[in-house]
Amino acid sequence: MESVHLGALSSSARSSILAHLRTLRESVVEARDALMHYRDDRIDRDKLEPAARRADDLMNMFTGGVCNMDQGFAWANEILSAIEQVTNPKAATALGAARANITALIELMGFDAKKRHSISPTS
Repeated sequence: MESVHLGALSSSARSSILAHLRTLRESVVEARDALMHYRDDRIDRDKLEPAARRADDLMNMFTGGVCNMDQGFAWANEILSAIEQVTNPKAATALGAARANITALIELMGFDAKKRHSISPTS
């Protein structure tokens, strides 16, 4: 596994990663909020819970001193998988923004976005 001391990242790369993570977290919250008002939306809302937890995990990892890029990629892949399972149109705009942020994060972490499904997520 590739662990990187955050001091090894340029300040602009670190700032970009943190900005994408904040926007990702906001998008997931917005999508969940769009699905709060009707009982029939509960299944889709519940699918987003793991994505919200992993977004928090990524934030914690990138605000700490050392981050594991392989673990970060696996968590980003889990978030992507969770948001792709939600098909409710009420959350479509927020989830589209979340997908864009995941793609940008994967690229910033040094992975080719085409490989995002080739590694199975780990906890």
